[in-house]
Amino acid sequence: MEKEIFNQEQNHLSSTYDKLLNMRNELEGQIRELNERAVDDKNDIRDNIRIDYADIETTMETLTEIEVWNRYIDTYNVESSSLTKRLGTVQKLLESPYFARIQLQFDPSEQPEDYYIGRAAITENGYEQLIIDWRSPVAEVYYNQESGPTHYTVDDREIPVDLKLRRQFDLKRNELLSYFDTQIAIEDPLLLESLAQTRSDKMTAITATIQKEQNTIIRYPDVPVLLVDGIAGSGKTSVLLQRIAYLFYKKRNTLRPDQVCLMTLNPVFRDYIDNVLPDLGETNPVTLTWQEFLEMAELPFRSDDIDCTDAESLIKIRDELPALRLTAEDFYDIKQRETIVISKAEILSTVKKFGKLPTGMRLIQTVADELEERAKNTIRDLDSDADEGCEGTSRSERAKENRIENDYGGALSNIRHCSFVNISHIAERILGNGSITATEWLYTRMELTGLCDRNVKYVMVDEVQDYTRAQLMLFWKYFPNARFMLLGDEFQSIREGTVSFAEIEEMTSGYKKRAVTLPLLTSYRSSPEITDMFSSLLPAKKKMLVSSVQRPGEKVDVQVAGSEEEFIRALKSKIDEYGSREGLTAVICRDPFRLENISELLKDASPSLVANSARLPKSGAFLIDLTLAKGLEFDNVILADADPETYPDTDLGRHCLYTAISRATRHLSVLAVGKLTPNLLTLAPDASDV
Repeated sequence: MEKEIFNQEQNHLSSTYDKLLNMRNELEGQIRELNERAVDDKNDIRDNIRIDYADIETTMETLTEIEVWNRYIDTYNVESSSLTKRLGTVQKLLESPYFARIQLQFDPSEQPEDYYIGRAAITENGYEQLIIDWRSPVAEVYYNQESGPTHYTVDDREIPVDLKLRRQFDLKRNELLSYFDTQIAIEDPLLLESLAQTRSDKMTAITATIQKEQNTIIRYPDVPVLLVDGIAGSGKTSVLLQRIAYLFYKKRNTLRPDQVCLMTLNPVFRDYIDNVLPDLGETNPVTLTWQEFLEMAELPFRSDDIDCTDAESLIKIRDELPALRLTAEDFYDIKQRETIVISKAEILSTVKKFGKLPTGMRLIQTVADELEERAKNTIRDLDSDADEGCEGTSRSERAKENRIENDYGGALSNIRHCSFVNISHIAERILGNGSITATEWLYTRMELTGLCDRNVKYVMVDEVQDYTRAQLMLFWKYFPNARFMLLGDEFQSIREGTVSFAEIEEMTSGYKKRAVTLPLLTSYRSSPEITDMFSSLLPAKKKMLVSSVQRPGEKVDVQVAGSEEEFIRALKSKIDEYGSREGLTAVICRDPFRLENISELLKDASPSLVANSARLPKSGAFLIDLTLAKGLEFDNVILADADPETYPDTDLGRHCLYTAISRATRHLSVLAVGKLTPNLLTLAPDASDV
């Protein structure tokens, strides 16, 4: 029976693959033919179009003819784009046409219907569905993992069905390697096979192995704030990227990539995830680090990578700004190069003219409108003075206005962007400080000028536990029309002063609607041995909920060296041992200082060091500090500084240790000199001495 089913599925795969090959050949032929026609028509345009501007009538005829040809060319471009996109879909499906089959019965009196699920949808003859997209409503039945009577949702309407078959495939191109009929995640052979693969320098999509708790988050209805609370290795980042792909699919006519903003940890992490969405046929959204966000918001000074702003200072700015009496020192002279067009004293005079308005966006925008008209009048006077003595000079008013915009654009741009406001001086007055942070400066500017981005519809913040309350307040204000998805694990917070999940829920209670919090409590990343070690650092209630689906692996290696020389020998031995195995080997230290120290001790035997702007290597061992390792995963991890000083018996020490340990998927070695961190003493009582 199994062999018969295998042969049937192989025949279906072969047939599907042949159809895809035919589609590819037809599309390539259509694109070639289209390009040839386009070249012929463009040559025809070049040879026959008449460019004649002799008088108004012939000029209009020429422009009309050009417009007709432009529209004709646009038609070619649209058709070419459509064919190229469809060809791209076919080529992706040729790598692996589909990964699952479901058989659904909609009515007991009817025959069950088969659906094959892949990374993208493709139709045969323009109407018959050959492969359905994993994001389509009917595919939800596959991810719900419930055989028998179930349902899927279309436009808020439940469609009842009877799931007769849920089959997974392991295939490559047109070769079926194996198939599995499964129901629940813990028995998912395809998932276990996927988890057994070695890690690379790039994250891959989890489309074929999305689990039920992950699918709930990916397809969750739109809410103002979706907070995902997941343990280490639960697939938070993968779920985030799959949800972005799902949103692009569901809102394909209304949502553009530039309307989604992903806040990411650092350039290393951005490079690690940048292949996932393109592999799903989608364009990456706007992806920003904190520093890049500040630069985008036109911060006039360099900020530290770590934000330490107290949220109370932003609240003070918000509450006290309306009553602040502005002075001349709160403004800059408006200049065109070195010429003062409007002095700060004149700006203050204009502000006083609207004295009934509270200090804030409405006042500054009203003043800016008044200043722009006054500046134009001043510039017109300068312009007229420059024209005196030029006999025969006559320009229309429109030409004069164009010249003003061209010659005095700096001053006018200054006014329109409200750059005449001395943001720093105003913030310093309110806070009583001689210097302010980047967050305080930007928040003050937004309160005064209304600076924001209304185009962005979704903001995704990964590793949200690494941000402060003040930073989140800034995001709320800067993206006023956006829905937020916040993902993180508060036990992976590796520095003081960051926001807790309880604070996030309290903050969002006044943000349109309280956040919806969804948990992820299954570790898909690490072996049970590694999962047991890092979960033991969690509070008891949280620890009881954590589970791993990985197959049993190797025992965690814990060694305590009696001297620095012994430590270096043990470290070199582990680097050699892990380096000879498949996958990446990360030597993790808590901070860059310890990392550089170990690199110096290893001398010529030191692996390469991954810095803030570097990419991960394709294979082998490397050194990386914990701040850059966050969010990443490696087959082999060597924790090289597991001593009491580096990981003390404090909440922060445990959080850092939990984060470092949970980067490992298969093999973990924990090394220390002299003494082992007290956080691991009960977990590794038989740690070997070196």
